[in-house]
Amino acid sequence: MSGRGRIAAGAEATVAEVWGEVASRLRPLLGDAAEGEARDLIAAVMEQPRFWPSLAGGVALNADVVASIAGAAERRARGAPFAYAVRSAAFRHLTLGVDERVLIPRPETEYLIDLILATPQGRRGGVAVDVGTGSGAIALALASEGAFSRVIATDISGDALAVAKENAERLRPALRAAVEFLAGDALAPLGGLTDTVDVLVSNPPYIAFAEALELPPSVRDWEPPQALVCPDDGLAVTRAVVAGGGELLRAGGLLAFETDSRRAGRVAELVSADGAYEDVRVMHDLTGRERFVLATRRTRA
Repeated sequence: MSGRGRIAAGAEATVAEVWGEVASRLRPLLGDAAEGEARDLIAAVMEQPRFWPSLAGGVALNADVVASIAGAAERRARGAPFAYAVRSAAFRHLTLGVDERVLIPRPETEYLIDLILATPQGRRGGVAVDVGTGSGAIALALASEGAFSRVIATDISGDALAVAKENAERLRPALRAAVEFLAGDALAPLGGLTDTVDVLVSNPPYIAFAEALELPPSVRDWEPPQALVCPDDGLAVTRAVVAGGGELLRAGGLLAFETDSRRAGRVAELVSADGAYEDVRVMHDLTGRERFVLATRRTRA
């Protein structure tokens, strides 16, 4: 970490000393918000509640911990999103490791888990498949909170799968079902699962290439483009999952997508037009925006 101080020297320091130096390092980026974010950054690295640094000012931190906090502060000072800076993000009751290889899990996706678990298919359990798993957020939440006997997660990115596997290993005690990870595009890795899947869920890339420049810099400049943008006006992966999902899902199985408010209606039309699904519905997120599309696999003739 640049600048003077005990953190820069990699020396032992108290929480109060580290807090002051981190706040100074972040002030050019964050202004008056630097002190509060310095507190949050220290708490996150220490895996403590947000208020902990306020109560632990005199606690001595060893050099290794100080170095970890210094690294997080330096990343944040360079403009990295907070989750990438501290290398972790909360998702429901889980803490996931994240870095620039994967998207940062969003609160909207947490609500998708609620929607799935509230359905008959989600309550019944069986086999769940998460297409485009990224950090593993959806798959690991379903494996820890659901009644599923088998959870399978896929991603085209080997880097993303490495992060997801690390999260699964660290969170193993919290999982009620083991999670299998498969590499490949869309449904390509799922051969042999015909008529066996109870829940097929995907939060695919859905931003059109022309829309990429409209994204906030914290997203556009840091998060992996492959997980954000997609051909066919953002719908290529979604089309592939819709087209192949009917073969994978059991009769009565659940198909669930997260998308954005500009595309939810179009995704619902794609699902309805496929012919393999019924009870197609668009669901709103907690801000009232159309965000999710759910459907049920028709009974086979």
